[in-house]
Amino acid sequence: MPKIIPITDLRNTTKISELCHEKNEPVFITKNGYSDLVIMSAEAYEELTEGPKAARTAERPEEMCYLTEQSPVWAGMLADVLQQHGVPFFKESSLGAGLAIKTGGLSERIRFFVPQSCLADAKNLVEELFSQGTE
Repeated sequence: MPKIIPITDLRNTTKISELCHEKNEPVFITKNGYSDLVIMSAEAYEELTEGPKAARTAERPEEMCYLTEQSPVWAGMLADVLQQHGVPFFKESSLGAGLAIKTGGLSERIRFFVPQSCLADAKNLVEELFSQGTE
């Protein structure tokens, strides 16, 4: 259960520091009964900010390289082709989730990244897939 304390308790810095280190989770500070601040130990902050990054690095130990950016329809097709050819990849939206919802799917673009060792093969697949429509 989160710890919530009033802002007046900030006068006792030693108590607050001990509380943050003991719980290893954020302490919520209220002002006039409303949420105002969040305080946490440096260790909890590092865990919060570096945890997902460390997990992504573990999942992608090889340097990832930008491959292409496509509309969602073409992105689905490209993902299928890359999977069929055994090319590892990850993709991300060029917009954030909130902005994509706000602006609609038509303005969204999907970016593809592949390991450096697979970049040449992946580029060939992209060229092959997307050049067929222009002939």
